Amino acid sequence: MQKLKRMKNISGSICKAVLPVLILALSGPVCGQEVSERDTLRTYGPRFGIDLSRFLYLLTDPAQVGAEVSADFEIYKNIYPVVELGYNTVSESKDLFDYESGGNYLRAGFDYNILPVKDRSVHHAITVGLRYGISQFTHKSENVFISGNYWGDYYPETYENSLKCQWLEVAGGMKAEVLPNLFLGWYLRLKFILKLENDPVMVPHMIPGYGSGGENRIFGISYSVSYMIPLLKK
Repeated sequence: MQKLKRMKNISGSICKAVLPVLILALSGPVCGQEVSERDTLRTYGPRFGIDLSRFLYLLTDPAQVGAEVSADFEIYKNIYPVVELGYNTVSESKDLFDYESGGNYLRAGFDYNILPVKDRSVHHAITVGLRYGISQFTHKSENVFISGNYWGDYYPETYENSLKCQWLEVAGGMKAEVLPNLFLGWYLRLKFILKLENDPVMVPHMIPGYGSGGENRIFGISYSVSYMIPLLKK
């Protein structure tokens, strides 16, 4: 619990530190602009990023190990198709059992930029969007100890099962271009399970890309750094 509280404090501190910088970066270029749209070229290209919040999960109890990469592209004004790929594993040892869970996940959807920027060369964004997520993972319990006063203590065999989960996300966040083509940003995510394969023995403690398998609705936050490859201007 102390590690989890520490993780939440670190997450909150990062959010408080990053948010003013992002707001200043977003507001700076806009405030000095004229009403008419500037006759400038806009850079287009794929943007690739990594999820920095995965490092914070190393401080949770139990610790989670994973990585996530993302890609998006502005195919039309303010519309960005998004793909996010990752994996996540967790292991936990208790007095009465050992538990492991891990696997891969994919999220795909789009973001829409609601930030009105007159200068087309500026790439700051405040976005809202949707994601469809799917995960395939395996969870396992072993060294389970069941105390029995009548029949004696019991040690069940190792149990393992592979499952699939599908969910929907509503995502909102912002990205600020802190250096040419280099972005910092964050997302707030509200996730809803669409379908989780039933396990008759135990509920998944962790679904990669989603979170706790015992919750049909869950809230999450992520931080990212990304780079856009400037392929063309028009």
